[in-house]
Amino acid sequence: MKFFRVVKYNFNREFIVLDAKTTIRELFKEVTINFIYGFLGNMTTVFIMSRNPYMMGMSFLLFYSFLSIVINRDKYDSKLGKYFIFPVSGALGALTGCLLAFNYFHI
Repeated sequence: MKFFRVVKYNFNREFIVLDAKTTIRELFKEVTINFIYGFLGNMTTVFIMSRNPYMMGMSFLLFYSFLSIVINRDKYDSKLGKYFIFPVSGALGALTGCLLAFNYFHI
């Protein structure tokens, strides 16, 4: 008797959203990169407010090393990337980073 059914889904299947031709794998990768970018950017701000030099140095190192990944990737040419993927996932990452850092320092 099977309790779970294995569902095989093709994450490399292309589909068109707005004017972008993309795959689920590529969409998930870009959302993750933008989330981490926003997360590290706002954690840096909170660590500056806390005046903890060790945490500031660590967050600067992480943010700027990750910034090289963001700057050196291909730019978004579609409305989906420019108006939905980057702003939404970046804002969610920034909010999460801010809230976690505030909870860490009890500000």
